[in-house]
Amino acid sequence: MEKKNTFLEFYAESRGRLEQKIREYNGKTAQEPHPLLKPFFEDFADLNEGGKLLRGVFVNLGYALARAEQEKGNSEEESPAEKSRASSVSDPLAMAFEIFQTAVLIHDDVIDHAELRRGKRTAHFRYADRLTERNITDRAGDTPASAAVCLGDAGLYAANLMIAENLSSDPALGKLIAYFDSVVIDTIRGELLDVILPCEIGDPSRSPAESDQLLMQSVREIYHLKTARYSVIGPLHLGMLQGGASPELMELVDCFADEAGTAFQIKDDIFGIYADEKKLGKDIGSDIAEAKLTILYEYVKLHDPAAHEELLKDYGHAPVTEEMLRRVQNIFRESGAYDYAREEMEKCFGRASEYLEKTALPESEKEMLRGLVNYLRGRDK
Repeated sequence: MEKKNTFLEFYAESRGRLEQKIREYNGKTAQEPHPLLKPFFEDFADLNEGGKLLRGVFVNLGYALARAEQEKGNSEEESPAEKSRASSVSDPLAMAFEIFQTAVLIHDDVIDHAELRRGKRTAHFRYADRLTERNITDRAGDTPASAAVCLGDAGLYAANLMIAENLSSDPALGKLIAYFDSVVIDTIRGELLDVILPCEIGDPSRSPAESDQLLMQSVREIYHLKTARYSVIGPLHLGMLQGGASPELMELVDCFADEAGTAFQIKDDIFGIYADEKKLGKDIGSDIAEAKLTILYEYVKLHDPAAHEELLKDYGHAPVTEEMLRRVQNIFRESGAYDYAREEMEKCFGRASEYLEKTALPESEKEMLRGLVNYLRGRDK
């Protein structure tokens, strides 16, 4: 009989609860009084629904880990759903992380010129559609993008406000806001590095060897900052911080989360080339159009000069046609980049499991984190 994944039980309980609270929050957000601003905040409310809520659930899970550490051996065994309900005190932090995610994704969509997010029209394309429908000329030429940047900015501060208003009596409020803001800053650092890297490795003043070294270093740093810290380390640590976890536990879980988050991003890079667009809910081929320097690209660049030359005929060119996508897919497979990326992903998952076993967590909490690894390994979107 197959063993039950206790993380999925925790996830289902937390996600259901958070979905209801976020729906209520979104209803209030959509009540913007100014008639010109109201459609934008309705857009934000709509885009703030429909995600997997993984980061919010990870906040709850971090709190549950801290609670388990403190109560080890002193309480009756609870089910994963009961542990989730007991962690609901961390829901405002979980919601803040989800609001933050929606905000930075709005920015990310502008940067990537993306039309789809979570299977929905992105914020800047929605406004462009509204202008077209009303026969309004955009004299500035980039008003939809500028408006979306402003909307994302508002979301970043709304996330901070969620923490400040709901945890005003928490003695750890200062530490929580400081840590949350450090995650926001690191996420933006990672995005900035992601944006400028294609230009910087083309600097003619650097030798080919220097450019290759910079590429390897920067791809790994982007994975750490833009995904591991933002998607796994940050929310887990924030929940543990609120729950009063020991520095020793937080350090080991941070290492676990760094490896799991890096594996998460490698899988995303693979999805960005090979996934089904309807299932993924965002544009397939945007990594090609934007010349994203992923682990797949890195491998080809460093190990197969002929394949790299062929890749550059499509990489960085838009719009991406079905034929271009197939050519890029074949190059990554035939060069060995696809297999290499999957191997590196599995190594990261393996190291995450090693860090997990070093923790002094109760076996039930370790089992939930093993289930988290299995969930991330097996996800298909």
